[in-house]
Amino acid sequence: MKILVVDDTVVYRQLLSKIVSDFENAEVIGTAPNGKIALSKIELKQPDLVLLDVFMPVMDGLKTLDQIKKQHPHIDVVMLSGMDKELVHVTMKALEAGALDFVPKPQGVSVEANMAELRAAISRLILMARTRKYSRQARALSRADKRHQPVSPKQPPLLMPYAEKKPRPRFQGPARKQEKTVPYTETRSYRKPGRIDVVVIGVSTGGPNALQEIVPQLDGDFPVPILVVQHMPPMFTDSLAARLNSTSSIRVVEGKDGQRVEKGVMYITPGGRHMIIKKDRDGNKVIRLTDSPPVNSCRPSVDVLFQSVAAVYGGNVLSVILTGMGNDGVSGVKAICRKGGYSIVQDEKSSVIWGMPGAVAEADEANEIVPLGRMASRIMGIAKKGNL
Repeated sequence: MKILVVDDTVVYRQLLSKIVSDFENAEVIGTAPNGKIALSKIELKQPDLVLLDVFMPVMDGLKTLDQIKKQHPHIDVVMLSGMDKELVHVTMKALEAGALDFVPKPQGVSVEANMAELRAAISRLILMARTRKYSRQARALSRADKRHQPVSPKQPPLLMPYAEKKPRPRFQGPARKQEKTVPYTETRSYRKPGRIDVVVIGVSTGGPNALQEIVPQLDGDFPVPILVVQHMPPMFTDSLAARLNSTSSIRVVEGKDGQRVEKGVMYITPGGRHMIIKKDRDGNKVIRLTDSPPVNSCRPSVDVLFQSVAAVYGGNVLSVILTGMGNDGVSGVKAICRKGGYSIVQDEKSSVIWGMPGAVAEADEANEIVPLGRMASRIMGIAKKGNL
């Protein structure tokens, strides 16, 4: 991986360069103190990944990101962000503008602790960028192979198309006009979803944009609560909830300890804590937040929430796994499916990283594999049909 480090402070440029250089399969191909110099070096050296500071003189991170995405859309960009409210807000904007992910700058007093925190974050990001790079190459080779290899009509598909039939034309005046066909949903079983009392969503890398596409499309009379785990540090989940709430018909909040779970409300797990669902003395479902150790190296963890939901709601659960690195969520989806719940995952083509949804599909726990563009309508269809 060829990596460009962009930060206005000499200390951080040196620190990040040292960390990147320690990895066997990564190389620092240059550094830059601002976006203007960074763009000229990108043009010359074509890195695979840019580590980009949010606030810089001459040209800041947002403007630089915009230019990179316009001129070099294949280059991944990871933002380097502080943890105050203003920086959190700008970082969320950067994710919406196409940044792959972000790294919070450590706030510890120990240099060694800060180095260890950054090293762990950079290691994950390099792996993520490598995965995306080779996944893109594999898809390109696959498309090339398909162009040269005839497809036998006798060979059945591995997955049955969910909506392969052409939709019926609607009557529109004196003539009938055929609707446009939508991308089909793949399904791995003929089982139909049953009653749904709650929707649970697990998502990581690429999640803010995926949620921003899905949540505003949900109807304001959504019939059940929605519980979400988005892998993010503290402060960022609160900002995400506020941004989604401002653009959506349903209410979106960051979950609070002791809060009663209500239909038509989306609860996002606070960064840095696990969220579980319990019943109170009156039988109401309530949120509990815990500081128990990370699961799958994650806190919050999708598995922790999903397993608690399976225990409380039984099989009346729709689980949704969206784009993300790793395999957090597989055990939780299994627990829900064993109780009779229904599982859908985002497809590979529309995922930033097909790690989490791919892991559920590999475990044969995905009832449906759905493109992001159809995810909102599919969630609504399943949730509403199960509550008629």
